[in-house]
Parts: sequence; C-alpha cells; structure tokens
Amino acid sequence: MPLPVLDNREHIHTRTIAMTAFRRDDGVLDVEGHLTDVKPFAHQMMDSVRAAGEPVHDLSLRISLDGSLTVVEVEACMDQGAHDICPDAEPNFARLLGLQVGPGWNKKVKVAMSPGRGCTHIIEMLAQMATVAMQASWSRKIGEPLEIPPPEERKIQSSMLNACYPYHESSSWIKKHFPNAYIPLVPVEE
Repeated sequence: MPLPVLDNREHIHTRTIAMTAFRRDDGVLDVEGHLTDVKPFAHQMMDSVRAAGEPVHDLSLRISLDGSLTVVEVEACMDQGAHDICPDAEPNFARLLGLQVGPGWNKKVKVAMSPGRGCTHIIEMLAQMATVAMQASWSRKIGEPLEIPPPEERKIQSSMLNACYPYHESSSWIKKHFPNAYIPLVPVEE
C-alpha cells in the first residue's frame, strides 16, 4: 500500500537510486549503482546553475566481486557532480580494491575513502550495494543446484541474527528454519 497523499506541499527534490547485479561468465559478480538528484525547478548553486530537471548529481559505481565477495575491480563515473571538481575523485575509488563485503563493510569503506577521498553520495550508496551483492550471491534460478541442509543442521550468520524482524532470535521464522539459533521469549512479569 502506498503512502497516503498529503495536501499543501510543494515537490522540491527527487533522489533516485537504482542498483543492479550481474553474474559474469567468469563467475565474477558485478554490482552497479546509479544515483541521480534532480529538482523540478531551475536553481542556483554556489558555483553553477541547474535547469529544471537537470541533475545536480548523476553518479555511477560498479564494484566487481569474486566468490568470497572481495572487490577485484572498481569503476566510478561522475557524469555530473555538484561541483566541477567532483569527477577528480573517480580514480580514488580504487581504494576499495581488496575489501570484502560482510561484517564491518561500511567501516572499511569509510576508512579506505577517508579523509575526503571520494564522494559522500557514492560512499553512502556502497552500503546498499553490499546488500545487493549479498542478495545476488544467494540468487538461484529454478533448476540451479541449491543445497539446503535440514533445519537442525543449519547455521545462520551471527551478523544476520537479530538484523530484522524475521531474523529475530525469537521469531517463528527462526524457530522453523534455524531451530539451533532459536531462543524463546521469556515473559516479563510486572
């Protein structure tokens, strides 16, 4: 169900983020992110002017990951940055090479890209690109091999346990699919 429509307001900005994952023939996983910021009216910036609908930001990043989800290739493209100097940061994203998607990813990215070596918006997008990489790495088409051990033998990654509602240690989903990780709720007496 969409959000209810509210009255008495003016549209002033739209940010669009799209992410796509690809499995290459060599087994490498490409995750591509694209971010645009646009305003529906012409506006003045400190060092430029944008027409209505002209992007303030038009930013793309591709990270290529091996089977262990380690970054093996990076390509950044800033077709439009907020300032003319922004595209000069594109080569600095090579500092992501060798980082592994998993626990601590966001911290490792910030360390690699600090101080001020990258683009805030692309760096923020990398958190979601890691999630897309995880989702893509688990993707199986119907008919592709998928080995699922019986529930009593399954283990859930500690970084996933309690990360969201279904993965809460006391949820019915965990009880059914990862019974070894299930911890029943203990009623609190008042």
